[in-house]
Amino acid sequence: MAMRDVTNLMNAYRECSRNLWNVYFAKRENVGSSLDAFGQIRELLFESLVMAEIPYQGDPKDEKLPPLVLRVVPRSRSVILIRRVSGPGEAGYWDQEKDMVVGPDDITLSFVDYFDFSQVPLKDFHYYLCKIVRFPRRSEYEGREALLKVVDAKVIYEDERSP
Repeated sequence: MAMRDVTNLMNAYRECSRNLWNVYFAKRENVGSSLDAFGQIRELLFESLVMAEIPYQGDPKDEKLPPLVLRVVPRSRSVILIRRVSGPGEAGYWDQEKDMVVGPDDITLSFVDYFDFSQVPLKDFHYYLCKIVRFPRRSEYEGREALLKVVDAKVIYEDERSP
């Protein structure tokens, strides 16, 4: 399996997104419609600044192709926040485990998005929002969302089509 560190591409996307929101959208009166437009713009930015730089061929909707995997890899000892299971309509809390620390060999995380606890007025994208793919020590958390500080992790592209 071919692997490539794409943390710099992700940082460029993060910085561009943050700047665009904080300078041009955050101060608008109708923040709700700004959030909607910003979400659409971020999708295009991600395609242009990250996806266009990764050698992934084919239509992502083609079920025969494995999905593009961006893996978030914690540094040697990183605090992870795991979303607590909640009922429909209930707020999600990130306190499933207090002070849980993971390393790069403890857990497999896939990138979902960037995350801030506050959506307005300013965005920092302080965390990677991830999905727990594999967590042998705590398999009951597999499939849940988790947060890792951006400064405590790197992002790796895995081409599952390569040997």
